[in-house]
Amino acid sequence: MLYWAGGALALAGLGFSLRYTWWRRRQKGIPILMYHHVTDELNGTSLPKLRVSPHRFAKQLDLLHKLGYESVTLSTALSPYCPPNPVVITFDDGYADFFDQAWPHLRSRGMTATVFLITGALDGHNDFDLDKGEPKELMLSRNLVKELAARGVEFGGHSHTHKDLTRVDAKSLVREVVGCQKALSDILGHPARVFSYPYGNCNARAAKAVQEAGFLAACTTRPGLLNQGADRKYTPRIIVKRKDDLLDLRIKLTRTLSTV
Repeated sequence: MLYWAGGALALAGLGFSLRYTWWRRRQKGIPILMYHHVTDELNGTSLPKLRVSPHRFAKQLDLLHKLGYESVTLSTALSPYCPPNPVVITFDDGYADFFDQAWPHLRSRGMTATVFLITGALDGHNDFDLDKGEPKELMLSRNLVKELAARGVEFGGHSHTHKDLTRVDAKSLVREVVGCQKALSDILGHPARVFSYPYGNCNARAAKAVQEAGFLAACTTRPGLLNQGADRKYTPRIIVKRKDDLLDLRIKLTRTLSTV
């Protein structure tokens, strides 16, 4: 009986370790969290992992506060004026549920975020995703972007039409990156400082185009924590998934795959 009990405990321990990866080396650096949707609705999506429930999102924000993190924009995290224990909360694409579902929780806790916009989708829908079988979703409007920017939300670029920048020709690359910066500058009244590569895909050519368009930093989807001396053109992030519980988040904040 003891033999079987010991075997069951060993299997349970192995399952726990595979699930939570608590054994990874603890690291130092600034965690940059990556979200897409905050919503209860799945709407038949093939990517439910990108849809974090509002209730779980609120619990995650409370955990960050409990752990002593201070929410800052990405630009602040990269500046000399960054507070001692920062965390950056980012959103890709610019879905309307940021305003409806995420922003109320952030605002009520005195927290902020950096939202990367697909400028060609503003005031419209996610046409860039429909051919992949994703459900139709409402995007932020230009007026809401202006309103949120006035309240301290940082807006950056995520290209103009969400093309993979590593697969487009030279003219399309300029249109996607420079066009995105121009649209953002027109809306915000100043150039955007930060960028996020569509699909997280980047290469030297795409990074150069982003830099030449006036963006000071660009985010990937490569997991890791940010150190101040890192190459800002390849900024790592930590994806937060729908099924992540609070222990997942605790571990991700300090035990990601790499530090750059």
